[in-house]
Amino acid sequence: MENFDFQSILDKLDKLDFKQLLDKLNLQGLLDKLDSMVIGPVIELYKSLPPESLPIVLTLAGGIGLFAAIIGFIVLRPSPKKKSSASDKSNNFIASFKNNGVILDIAEPDAHDNLLARAVITDIQEDRLHLELVEDLGLSKNTEPRPMLIMFPPEKTETGSVNSFKAVIISVDCRTENCGRITISIPNNFSNVKRRRHKRKRVIDQQFIRVKMWLGAPDTDDASFADAVPDLAVNSYDPRSGGHEDNEVINISNGGIGVRTPLILSENKFDSGTDVLINIFMFNFRQKVFKPYWYAGQIRTVENIDRATCRLGVEFTMSGTLRDENEQFIDWTEI
Repeated sequence: MENFDFQSILDKLDKLDFKQLLDKLNLQGLLDKLDSMVIGPVIELYKSLPPESLPIVLTLAGGIGLFAAIIGFIVLRPSPKKKSSASDKSNNFIASFKNNGVILDIAEPDAHDNLLARAVITDIQEDRLHLELVEDLGLSKNTEPRPMLIMFPPEKTETGSVNSFKAVIISVDCRTENCGRITISIPNNFSNVKRRRHKRKRVIDQQFIRVKMWLGAPDTDDASFADAVPDLAVNSYDPRSGGHEDNEVINISNGGIGVRTPLILSENKFDSGTDVLINIFMFNFRQKVFKPYWYAGQIRTVENIDRATCRLGVEFTMSGTLRDENEQFIDWTEI
């Protein structure tokens, strides 16, 4: 018995998939065969054995019982593979947000349309997240610890799409004029809140849309800005607007437009809250002509995608209509 390696037997048994094996077997048939091939002959053998062989029989029975107990333990014990993946999913999302510099929108849990700040994750700890504020939209007015709703671009999970989580503000650093850093708790779960009022349409073929964008606000009816060099253009074919062939319209809706542009063309030019004036030429397939649309709007998001490319999210705030054939004046209407 000194060379008997009991642990090695346990390790080999642990690797066997007894549950799958039992599922494939006919349990009643197995019991019948066990009765006819094992139990019956054993009883007959026991009856024929002399009384002095009883200790040997009991030892064998104890070994069989121990073997059955080991198998039962392996089959019935909880599988380590069935651990909840909620924490892993949370860690994956959070790490991805930090590594990609995803801008998070912060709002009160019951008023997600009223943003209080935008921030990026700078550090992840076991029980908290450190965020750097990109834009303070009112968070500094109330720095008390309280639950908040943190929103991000939609992510797909096994149970559906999620775009938010709730967290508690632990501390707010307001040593400067505006609050610069905040610390929040680690999220326990993710959820989905309806944020968009307008359905976005992805632009697949860029040749059917042309965009010009100028820095400026709709504070006058003068349309002379349209003669200036665009600050950003997509397929504008304006020889004065360099780099328009490198820009791309990502999506468009009744409420805004998303544009992808190289950082070199947009850096230090656009920021969150920047007022812009927009001219969009879209192809009308029924009339087979390009039709012009005029908008005033604001840059809502500026997101670095890969350190060389930037995504601008623009919200339309007003629509414009040219007043006369000479296109000298434009009338603005709130959307």
